[in-house]
Amino acid sequence: MFVIFSSLLFWSRIRWDEKSLGQLKHYVKRLLFLILGWSVVLLPFWLHRHITRYPDDWTLYLVPKLLLYGGCRGGYFIMSLIYGTTIIYFLHRYLGKIVPFILVCLVGIYYDLAHLELINDFIGIRVKKGILDSNFLCFRFFFYMEVCVWFIPWLAGKLSKLNNQLWLWLSIVAFVATCAVKNDLVAYIAVMCFLVLLGALLYNLRCTKLPSWSVTLRNMSVVVYLLHFVMIDYGERALRHFTGINIAAHGPYVEYTAILAVTLPIAYLVAGPLAQRFPLVKRWLL
Repeated sequence: MFVIFSSLLFWSRIRWDEKSLGQLKHYVKRLLFLILGWSVVLLPFWLHRHITRYPDDWTLYLVPKLLLYGGCRGGYFIMSLIYGTTIIYFLHRYLGKIVPFILVCLVGIYYDLAHLELINDFIGIRVKKGILDSNFLCFRFFFYMEVCVWFIPWLAGKLSKLNNQLWLWLSIVAFVATCAVKNDLVAYIAVMCFLVLLGALLYNLRCTKLPSWSVTLRNMSVVVYLLHFVMIDYGERALRHFTGINIAAHGPYVEYTAILAVTLPIAYLVAGPLAQRFPLVKRWLL
């Protein structure tokens, strides 16, 4: 969903003219500023963990780590957007509409099926060797980035006469029911179709004018997304070490509720007052 929302927002702005390359550069530059800023903020955490994992040859794995993951946990989503969006853009720029759609969908679906071990990986596209893990490359999200270029907007047009709010809730119920099914090919296809359908329904429900507070809320989501990894890995560990309280033992709902209770006020402070007073905070962290 993270990839679909981000891709829909980006591709909806692309006009595929001479200025479109500048739009891509601006998008990639913004994401690079974002991942670089958060990498600096989280440097004490990720670098210590990296050296601990590879004590003898950590310098050898440092560059692949930065190129694949960025310098923070969860950064591979952002790195995947950078790689995937760039590849898909040039494919559509020079190969038209249908050929890239078929090519990217074949690659993305094959990788997913091989990753889930629903088919044998005959090509060997899955790689897991040391720090190099293709699971954190854009192959994993290729299909969902590609369908946002024209297929989801096209599908949204076909569904425009439906009660999109009603069908949105029905599709969510269907998705929850699908989650109870064991991991097989039918479940994979159902989830894939659900995500595409959900993207189309939300595309039809998009707001043309957003209230001013939504900008702060959007920026907060970025901070929450990256900050909650710190709270999970290190905040919980520190709490358990000094107090003996193990939040994770109470289940994921209690764990994430406690984590959000801490991260939301911090995210509001970063996205609101600090960003307004300090332009560098807005540029590097949001």
